[in-house]
Amino acid sequence: IATVYRECEDAVLRRLDIAMQAFFRRCSRGKTPGFPRFKPASRWKQIAFPHGNRALKFDTDQKRVRVPGVGEINLRKGRAVPEVFGRGWLVEKNDRWYLCVEHEVQAQPKREIQKIVGIDRGVHVLAATSDGALIANLAVAEKRKRATARLLRQLDARTVKSSDGRCLNRPDPVRIVAAKCLARAKEREANARRDYAHKVSRKLVDSTDCIGIEALLLVNMTRSAKGTVEQPGVNVRAKAGLNRVMLDSGFGLLQQMIAYKAESAGVKVVAVNPAFSSQECSNCGSCERGSRRRRRYVCLRCGYCNHADVNAALVIRGRAQLALLRMPDDGADPVRLYDAA
Repeated sequence: IATVYRECEDAVLRRLDIAMQAFFRRCSRGKTPGFPRFKPASRWKQIAFPHGNRALKFDTDQKRVRVPGVGEINLRKGRAVPEVFGRGWLVEKNDRWYLCVEHEVQAQPKREIQKIVGIDRGVHVLAATSDGALIANLAVAEKRKRATARLLRQLDARTVKSSDGRCLNRPDPVRIVAAKCLARAKEREANARRDYAHKVSRKLVDSTDCIGIEALLLVNMTRSAKGTVEQPGVNVRAKAGLNRVMLDSGFGLLQQMIAYKAESAGVKVVAVNPAFSSQECSNCGSCERGSRRRRRYVCLRCGYCNHADVNAALVIRGRAQLALLRMPDDGADPVRLYDAA
């Protein structure tokens, strides 16, 4: 412990304090609190430096960094690190180490709104825009499911289980190798999903001055349909498959990336009420369930015809236009729900 940088030890206590504050906050709100669980040292995967530039010293080319108590470490640098930055972290993930730093960036003035684009997210199409563009769903996990299933079988074959299903040979080196192979495969899936979300969000933000997006409650949408013993769920397998596809699509990740990229570019993001956006006609405003026929939308009242996701994106754009009239120009949250009704 004597060789550990003092601020790293303080950061551990800060994390404990944050966890306890969150516990008491959930208790005061009447939620299921969930007491913070203490984890073993083997699961501690990061070292925090609260005053990053005071502890972490880069060389002139930023190819090496001096870490207190460790010494100099070679870097395979991504982007340039400013001379003055805030907190820093050394993070271990699947036997690889990453250096993360945070720093302030200058806020960009809001653009004059000349173009508004509505975005509808879906399972078959990741994002449809009101301009008529259809952005394909990458479906990373679906494409790699055979390789993932093979790694799962290998891990299962190397695992000794008790009668109640508990793992009895967790420290076994052979099992550890199989577990690491599976973890690396899952990490590659996540990296591909994140890279695709970066590219899609950048393209969307650069193409407009204001983005309208649905305020989806993803936690509720991906909740299990199993139910309870007294009230068992229905269509559990179908709902589980839909949840798997939605999580593989990365709805929430795309929204996060759109939000922070839009804020740094001076683009407004308006989150609108998603209710009946897939059934409402963008031409006449009628809302009929039978108007949507799988991926086509044919209005039963006015006969308007379009791709169902593009029609929903047009509806979202219209709601965003109405919400802008009520949206306070306070530069607050980049994504906030504004009901256009």
